[in-house]
Amino acid sequence: MARKFLMVGLGKFGMTLAETLGKNGAEVIAVDNEIHHIDEIKNHVSYAAALDSTEQKSLEAVGADKVDVAVVAIGEAFESAVLTVAALKDLGVKEIICRANSEREARILRLAGATRVIQIEQEMAKKLAYALMSPNIVEHVELAEGYSIIEWEVDDKFIGKRLSECGFRSDFGVNVIAIRRAVSTAVGAEKSSDTIELVPDPAYMFEKGDILVVIGRLEKLAELTGVDLERVEE
Repeated sequence: MARKFLMVGLGKFGMTLAETLGKNGAEVIAVDNEIHHIDEIKNHVSYAAALDSTEQKSLEAVGADKVDVAVVAIGEAFESAVLTVAALKDLGVKEIICRANSEREARILRLAGATRVIQIEQEMAKKLAYALMSPNIVEHVELAEGYSIIEWEVDDKFIGKRLSECGFRSDFGVNVIAIRRAVSTAVGAEKSSDTIELVPDPAYMFEKGDILVVIGRLEKLAELTGVDLERVEE
């Protein structure tokens, strides 16, 4: 069964997120107080309505109490964002994700009931920092405190070696949970498609361009990649 989402606030961020979720098969309820935003999104989501999201009864009327995840991206109207979070919490929504413009706003939203707060500019700055410090780190996702998952292009020193020969667990204290390899779609073709090997075979031999999905403590990932991930996160 598809997950059910509520998207509150249809600026650029909210609009893009709602459309992307809808295109990928999720059931999305999109709400905003501007009717032209509703007209723009209504053909891309399950249901769209113009309403005041600070009113608990209005949210309940569109089924907000039955969603798996609510995303609040109201933008500059911070007071409305806080009241919306409080209303969603009172409705019993278990996962409430909010966008904040500062750490002060993030603290207030958490106190109001947000389970996760996203600071877009800060997160994008971190991603850029990773990319600048190590082009080999394709993606980075924070898990519990002190742990992360990264997508990392295999270092030249491992190319031509089997997974079992590289000592990722014994020498670096990290685990390789998947490997993504680009495979040409046809002889001489420029385009390629990815194949993903989950729980990879120890006999897997690395080739140039292989992307490893690696999980571990930040300091261990830093030893492997040469990038001080803890310092970038400060």
